[in-house]
Amino acid sequence: MNRKISLKRNILSNMSGQAILMVLSLVSTHLVFHKLGADVLGVIYFSVTVTFVLITLSDMGLSPTVTREIAAHRLSDRRYVSDLVGSSAALAWTTYAASCLVVALFAPLLVRHWLQIESISHQETVIAFMAISASLLLAIPRAVYGAVIAGNERMDALNIANVAAAGLQQLGMILVLAMGGTLYDVSIWYVVSGLAGLTIFGAMALRHSGIPPWRLSYRWAPLRQNLHFGSRLFANTMVGYFVGQADKWIVSKLLAASQLGFYGVAQGLVSKGGMVPGAIASAAFPALSTGVGSKDRSGWMTQYHKLQDFCSYLYIPVSAAVAMLGIIVMRYVLNPEVVQSIWPALLFLAIGQLLLGLQYVPYMLTLAMKRPEISLRANLWTLVISVPAAILLTIRFGLAGAAFSVILSSALHMFYFIPRFSVECLKTSGWKWFRMSGFLTALGFLSYGLPWSALWMMGRGLDAYGLVVAYVFGSIVFLLVGWHVIGPELKDLVRKQLQSFGIMATPEVPWPPSPPNP
Repeated sequence: MNRKISLKRNILSNMSGQAILMVLSLVSTHLVFHKLGADVLGVIYFSVTVTFVLITLSDMGLSPTVTREIAAHRLSDRRYVSDLVGSSAALAWTTYAASCLVVALFAPLLVRHWLQIESISHQETVIAFMAISASLLLAIPRAVYGAVIAGNERMDALNIANVAAAGLQQLGMILVLAMGGTLYDVSIWYVVSGLAGLTIFGAMALRHSGIPPWRLSYRWAPLRQNLHFGSRLFANTMVGYFVGQADKWIVSKLLAASQLGFYGVAQGLVSKGGMVPGAIASAAFPALSTGVGSKDRSGWMTQYHKLQDFCSYLYIPVSAAVAMLGIIVMRYVLNPEVVQSIWPALLFLAIGQLLLGLQYVPYMLTLAMKRPEISLRANLWTLVISVPAAILLTIRFGLAGAAFSVILSSALHMFYFIPRFSVECLKTSGWKWFRMSGFLTALGFLSYGLPWSALWMMGRGLDAYGLVVAYVFGSIVFLLVGWHVIGPELKDLVRKQLQSFGIMATPEVPWPPSPPNP
């Protein structure tokens, strides 16, 4: 299959799949909050927070390594790929069992001494926490099967599996809650849907790779071959975890469980907006790995610049939609009184995620080039400053302070990571990256911030009318002005897509004119 067609299909399927899941997630969260209460919402998000660290520890860089190695070797060394998948799956299942044991041992202590629960008994909370965590931890072996699918550049199949598995979980929760289900019923459904989702991923991996997911084998040669890369990636992932998840741990300790639930809803909405750079970067990873492996520098450099421009141009309006229209969505999911107090946290989280999302494509290129230590150094630098700052900000300003710490950590990572990435991977100055992405970001702040500020002065800053008007006006300005500064390769791609839908006739002279190459 043509690589450009495959990459385009992968990005579109990534984004469409995540959009469907976002809608289902919002509906189920709405039902949890209104039928079971804020404390239950907090318990669920606390389970997500705890299991995420175990998933990160257990993955050990396996899934990106499997994706990269399959993309680079699936046509040239089938035996190596088969041994790598079997060994990675065996290791994943072993760490899954160990993680479940850790949860079972420490659940009573965590619930008693960390969470501040008001409306649920200690025993009920422990049982629910253990069941939900065991289900969520199935992401450890599922990630390996997903990496097998992604390594074969079948992101469409991976998204079918994602949507089917997560959609089954969310739809089931909606039905359970609509029928008057309790926290116990929700916990049982988490387990059932988790097993069903794992089966879906295993079936998809078998179909598109021909490698049976149940065949586990400890062959250390393929693991040893990737040990150096995997260890650096694992170290970066763990440090990145503490940087990226510190705010949730701090909120869960310093504030009530209900506040963690509200913060989790806002962060979940922001993360769904992050599906845009995530979809672009993860879909591009196999193709970039193949390009780097084939030594086609001009090919993958062109592809990288096109993807980075596309990510910046598209993600800024999406981030603005999360920050502004997300207020309207959260009124439906929670209620107007809660949103009145937490909308600043939503705004700060959206800005922080924007700064981080602009670095997704560069980060994937460092992985394709086996250079995760660039991001590792940036994360270490960020960790030292951002975590103490997050504690102080949360104590002083509550949820808004915790969210502002995300802006701080994303900015620190960017100003360390991007200059070194540009020099070591692109062989260019970091100024070139900031000139494009930085200009578009500043344009976005002005395009959306000025009309929103004007409506605030008119007393319409938080009502639905004011938010929609400010967003639409800002989007028109950003997209029109931004078109004049994006790269010529991306302009050509957009024109071709518009022509394929009959929206734009083929011009004899390109318009708007592309700026001269720097």
